[in-house]
Amino acid sequence: RALVSLKQRYPDRVHLLVGNRDLNKLRYSAELSDADMSRPIDDIPPPHWDPNAPTLRQYLEGLLAESKSEDTTVEQLNTKPNRLRYMLKHTLGSPQTFELRREEMSILSSKDMKDINDDDVVENFVSEVESPNGSLRQYLEHAQVAAVVGNTLFVHGAVDIDTMKFVPSIQSKFENPSSKPEPGKVCESLYEWVDALNEFLKVGLKDHRDRPLWNKDRTTRGGEALMALQNRPAMWGRSIISNCYGDGGVIITDYALEKRNNPARLENAKHNPMVFEGISSDPRDPVVAEWLLQYGIRRVVVGHKPTGDCPAVLSASYTRVEIVSSDTSFSDVSSEDNRGSALAVVEIAGSSPEQNYLELSGRFSTGLEYNCKYPTLTGGKSACSELNEDTAVKTGTEWLLGTQLDDGWWVKAATSSSFQLCRGEGRRVEYKMVPIQELVETKTLV
Repeated sequence: RALVSLKQRYPDRVHLLVGNRDLNKLRYSAELSDADMSRPIDDIPPPHWDPNAPTLRQYLEGLLAESKSEDTTVEQLNTKPNRLRYMLKHTLGSPQTFELRREEMSILSSKDMKDINDDDVVENFVSEVESPNGSLRQYLEHAQVAAVVGNTLFVHGAVDIDTMKFVPSIQSKFENPSSKPEPGKVCESLYEWVDALNEFLKVGLKDHRDRPLWNKDRTTRGGEALMALQNRPAMWGRSIISNCYGDGGVIITDYALEKRNNPARLENAKHNPMVFEGISSDPRDPVVAEWLLQYGIRRVVVGHKPTGDCPAVLSASYTRVEIVSSDTSFSDVSSEDNRGSALAVVEIAGSSPEQNYLELSGRFSTGLEYNCKYPTLTGGKSACSELNEDTAVKTGTEWLLGTQLDDGWWVKAATSSSFQLCRGEGRRVEYKMVPIQELVETKTLV
């Protein structure tokens, strides 16, 4: 509500982005409806994107086994609260959210938690999506898929060879397609593409308002195209919401590139939408960079995939486009909240929206504070046809930030005296601190 209030007061200065954890909540309306609850348990499909997830029946049988009750049946456990718990745990990646929402409701209403029953929690989840006064609904109605501010493009996922120029059809289904769906539109102009994606969001939200429930045959529901937008298999690997940079705590790794470019995977991608799961986008793709530069974009800022205890950056020295991946939600997996003491602040500062620099500050998971400034970049819509040279020169230490060293380590951030180096593979991440002067004098870049 605070973010929406800011947007309402400063509509031209505040930009809210939709992510997968916003759009996938539109599912609540149909999947927690009375009509869906009356369907046979075995008619409720498991998540199409996760072959390892249990079915609803398997989940309920697990609950029955845990209860050790001889008087309870699976059918009796098939309630809206348990259906929601199943969705949260096995299809939305948030197993603790049901009880956290009860706690939040207790705080906001000044009620004791024991006075908020399970059905109250379910009703709250659904109303947040459906009611015009719901905080999530208000956020969605004020949000965008993409935003351009001067020389910087903001999206939730990744701008890569598959997502660039692509706008899906508003008839897109939230499913594993049998063949690659045709685009709704292909936009050569970046600005036209941004506008078309944001219009797609508006049309999808209206569709959800008009028909939030399943049709009679349970083959379609309002807002389904938006649910598909955030799902890589449904988009056949072209999700601007869920395609992502990052691997092993850094912006890209050789392991991730080998996995992405594996010939067998590329061949399989012609007929199997599931092969796009777990794939990282290439931030150094020259074709994508050329398209962005053509329209004055010098920086892309994203989230979605966690990249360690501080943002992962690709220096503009590689393609003239700086990539900033800012999700730090798994900063410290040994802590209860997966963040621990880590803190990250991403700021873009400078003389104008067209000429500015990235500044990262915060605290590593070790508690050590960092603050580092990247080189100034110049671009923007007025500079589309002829980009000026960057104002920054390779002096001091800022030119090393966001680069990969010849031994595989990435320079992620800096304190007053040291660089944080990072490398990894998949979910394995390791760090080390190296004195600034030592790195400047001894290391060479990839």
